[in-house]
Amino acid sequence: MGLKIMELRQLAGLAALGLLLAGCSSGGSGGASIETQAPQGMTASEIRSTLAGKSWRFAGPNNTGTTLYADDGTSLVEVDGKGTTKGKWTTKDGQLCESFDPAPWLPGGVPMSCYGFARGTSPGSFQAGKAVFTQAS
Repeated sequence: MGLKIMELRQLAGLAALGLLLAGCSSGGSGGASIETQAPQGMTASEIRSTLAGKSWRFAGPNNTGTTLYADDGTSLVEVDGKGTTKGKWTTKDGQLCESFDPAPWLPGGVPMSCYGFARGTSPGSFQAGKAVFTQAS
């Protein structure tokens, strides 16, 4: 049972990834307002063209790092201080969907999960769940 709780905590930490796993995060403030945030009219195609072929810095409540969203729907994620893992991604209207392979710091991986994706409050930023994305330089 302790292993499952540890995996859930690791999933919550992955919320900063693009994921995103805001629904699994147990942050005490503002969770509902993020989950109900309108996607600001971004279509699946707009989200895909925003992310595809680029590296993005992410910052969430528990982790920071960089994700490369490849054109073929695969991703490479580096979580600061933890390491890297691979994943898959796709889009739906108003949503970014991602899964992550197991890694030493993420033993169970993360199944495909979708989260609202919207333009952020500062220029060039975007938000997926509780994570804020800015293009890596």
